[in-house]
Amino acid sequence: MEISKIELEIAALLRDDSKTKDEKLSELLKMHEDARALQRAATESGMVGNDDGNALREIDLALQKMGFDPKGPEDNGAATL
Repeated sequence: MEISKIELEIAALLRDDSKTKDEKLSELLKMHEDARALQRAATESGMVGNDDGNALREIDLALQKMGFDPKGPEDNGAATL
């Protein structure tokens, strides 16, 4: 199984000893926000590739490993991205 670009980025971030846990969390949250924006854009056009659906899942898993609940208020409603 091939490792995706986002998985490599997350792994590098989590291994980076020069960053504090808060800095890593902040970067993951920014990545999460960006991945959500790409998903929203994908529902409106064909501009996003196939790999982007997996990006949000991988970021969510990394956030959970750091003890952060990635679910936001938009995750509790119907048909949200």
